[in-house]
Amino acid sequence: MGCFMKANKVSRYNMRMLWENVRIPFVFIIVVLYVMESLSAVLTFSQVMHIDVTPFAFVFLVNNYRIQFVIATCAVILFCNAPFEDESYQYMISRAGKLSWGLGQILYILKTSILYIASLVIAAILPFLGHITWSNEWGKIWGTLGKTNTGADFGVKLSVSQNIIRQYKPVDALVISILLEFSCILCIGLLIYFGNKITAKSIGTFAGTLIAVLDICVSNDWLDWAYGFSPVSLTQLELFHGFASKWGINLVYAEKFFMIAIVSLSVLCVIANYKETVISRMKERNIHGK
Repeated sequence: MGCFMKANKVSRYNMRMLWENVRIPFVFIIVVLYVMESLSAVLTFSQVMHIDVTPFAFVFLVNNYRIQFVIATCAVILFCNAPFEDESYQYMISRAGKLSWGLGQILYILKTSILYIASLVIAAILPFLGHITWSNEWGKIWGTLGKTNTGADFGVKLSVSQNIIRQYKPVDALVISILLEFSCILCIGLLIYFGNKITAKSIGTFAGTLIAVLDICVSNDWLDWAYGFSPVSLTQLELFHGFASKWGINLVYAEKFFMIAIVSLSVLCVIANYKETVISRMKERNIHGK
């Protein structure tokens, strides 16, 4: 219990330092404004039709690979200063211990991911304030955009999947989309932390950038099975009812993928804090082996 209390203090310290870096508020502002702008045409369509919108825009936002690229790229920028070590690092790790320090960093990435996703969900609702109808139905606006091309006349570029409307209840789709997107952002954060920590270079940041780009690459005529290795792609409900399903890529697959990835990366993030110990033991074995 004491270990987790120390880990929580480490994460709280990092959260306090979060807003002192101008890059962090800037990233949040940029992604929120981008999401709101992406929905402006839908708002115009709603106002012209004199029909309010149900608050499920987030579901369709994360099913757009261009928007997903921006969201994932901003997440990379958010975590690119990993392993989050400043001038107080030596003092804090001596007080907390390597295990608590590692767990604290994981907890910090978890909290930041929650904050990031919450900002996206709120940003997907803000444009429609005053024009929202609270209902557990998709509503006429999303139904019309999904079934017809009417939205194109109003500049609506956001693709509304008829498969999602047909296969999922709105609240179910929203909850699943939020959880999948959160899992993806968390994986990106953990991967960046592990890569940067274990190499003492920006290898993790580079790997996170590759994840952000991978979905675009796969969406542009890469092999279909590659969707199964793209975390950003696996957040999109539309994928599970398309051609990728023939490779066994479905919601259950996505859940298992993220669970295994999060647990594995969390363990690796803790181990990375014992890098010096692991390296010295490997050297000792090599010496004795000779």
